[in-house]
Parts: sequence; C-alpha cells; structure tokens
Amino acid sequence: MRNSFKKAVAVVASVGAVSVGAASLANAATAETISVPDVIGYSAPAAVDVLENAGFTTVVVSGPYAHDPDTTVTRTSLTAATVASHTQPITVFVNPW
Repeated sequence: MRNSFKKAVAVVASVGAVSVGAASLANAATAETISVPDVIGYSAPAAVDVLENAGFTTVVVSGPYAHDPDTTVTRTSLTAATVASHTQPITVFVNPW
C-alpha cells in the first residue's frame, strides 16, 4: 500500500509540473503576439508607423508609390484584429495596387 501512495503522489506531482509548464509556455506565446491594427484608409507612411508602433518588426509596402503620402491603404496581408507574432511580416497594399 505504501508503494501505491508513492506512485499516486509522483503522478500528481508530474501532472502539476506539466500543467504549470504548459501555462508558462502559453504565457510566453501570448507575450509575443499582437493584434493587427486597422490601417485601411491611412497613407502608406502612416500605416507603417502605426504597425511598427504596435510592435510589428517587418512591415512592407507594396507598389511603386510605396512611401508617397498621397497613397491610401486598401488592404493588408493580415486582416485587422488578427493576432499574430510580432515577427510576422505584414504587407501593406496601397491604391491602386
């Protein structure tokens, strides 16, 4: 009976350690993710600023007038409110591209 008790304690301790470890991994993953801001209608430079200020590290503007302040963002490669890694590249598409 004594061995059964030791095994039960070992199982409970193992499950607890795995649960705590999984929670730590989940917290680490969410610390690295960001919700994509809605930048449709912004100028390309303003959209880049908003996305970079939100924490994204790779923002690319598509089109020959990529940094023209008179352009208008029509869409992004990741939809607004999508949760993504801060290292996930985001492409900003400007009018007329």
